Amino acid sequence: MINKMIVSCVAGVAFAMTAGTAFADDGKQDKDKPAATATAKEPTTRAEKRMADLMKKYELTGAVRSCIPIGHMRDSNVIDDQTIFFRTSAGTGYLNRLPNKCPRLGFERRFMYKTSMSQLCSLDIITVLDSSANQWASCGLGKFEEMKRKDTKDTKEK
Repeated sequence: MINKMIVSCVAGVAFAMTAGTAFADDGKQDKDKPAATATAKEPTTRAEKRMADLMKKYELTGAVRSCIPIGHMRDSNVIDDQTIFFRTSAGTGYLNRLPNKCPRLGFERRFMYKTSMSQLCSLDIITVLDSSANQWASCGLGKFEEMKRKDTKDTKEK
């Protein structure tokens, strides 16, 4: 049986980074380099702001995985056309940098995937969805970079 999951970033979910921007686009183009490698300058695009907010709460551990268990995924947050953050029920996060840009992913910020396994892997394909569930681009995932939650009072989940 094929597992099917539709992931949607909804404003109001505790993980939502910036309320009201989940389905908006300010028309600014994201820079070509991945959001996680942005310099220490003040973030200017929505993608840079999303990544800056993520990096305030999480830090990369250096561990990289090819797959993550679907049953442990709690939610996801699309950063831009090439970056997705997956959060697990244990609070661990995984940053997935797609090998290529996925058109409309950063704008729509929702996608679906199909898999016959109980894991989501770097060889799996996601399909971008719009607000009417129309399907757009299909793109391959990259490796999953493990992130751990920073242990500070101001980043604790409520």
